[in-house]
Amino acid sequence: MLLSKDKLSYYSHERNVVLAYERLVSLKDTNKIVIIAGSNGGFSINSGLIEQAFHMPVVNTSTHGGIGVRMQFEIYSDLLREGDIVVFCPEYGTGEKRLYGESTLVRILSTHLPQAYSKLSFAQWLHILKYIGIHYREVYKHRKSKEFDGPYSAKAINEYGDIEWEREHQDTIKCYDIKNLIDGELVSYYKYVHSTTKERGICLLFLPPTLIGSNFEKDAAYINEWAQYLKQNGIPLQSEPSRYAFPDSLYYDTPYHMTSIGADIRTEVMIDDMIRLLK
Repeated sequence: MLLSKDKLSYYSHERNVVLAYERLVSLKDTNKIVIIAGSNGGFSINSGLIEQAFHMPVVNTSTHGGIGVRMQFEIYSDLLREGDIVVFCPEYGTGEKRLYGESTLVRILSTHLPQAYSKLSFAQWLHILKYIGIHYREVYKHRKSKEFDGPYSAKAINEYGDIEWEREHQDTIKCYDIKNLIDGELVSYYKYVHSTTKERGICLLFLPPTLIGSNFEKDAAYINEWAQYLKQNGIPLQSEPSRYAFPDSLYYDTPYHMTSIGADIRTEVMIDDMIRLLK
């Protein structure tokens, strides 16, 4: 029922979902660094710098926050092994869409990795049922889509899973409304990720996402409240959220998508945190 491919998605950067899966399969017997996030990971990390710093292969699975935090982890969980390092930096947000995803999940799995539907929980199936009709409408709308260029194209994905297409700051970036982040169900899933990786001997680094400076300044109180809530629940962020807020000029077209230079700068901060934590 859900095997209809969206041609626009097929030619887009969303293809990284299956490319990352295939690379992890090829590295199943090798220790590696695996980045799990939404597009703040895909557009705003230079995995090559991380590989140079730690001399381990890096797989950036990050594609789209719209697939939901649960499937960002579940799709790849079985391909992780003892001794792996997982860098987990989900975007800010709350509610069932943040946890379970939306029409983006149906589009990406149906187009690129339908076998991952087996990973959905019963509650998640109930949540995404309402998006199936949207998916088929998009399939029909995009039926004539062809290969294209740019940072949102499949051509922009490098061998690690990063977006590697030159992108310059746009002056019309609209801030997100980030508030009321307290979400017990989401925290329960974060706890599950922490406990599962610990039991399997996988090193989990739980880091904040990058966020454009003006958006962080506007919503700092809510973000810091969220960080404190995580700490109270025994799963603190392992770096200050403010460390990952950078000048607006380093962002491309959304509060999470950085320019190429911005991605390098964010990655250097991440490497510093990783070195500190792995000691």
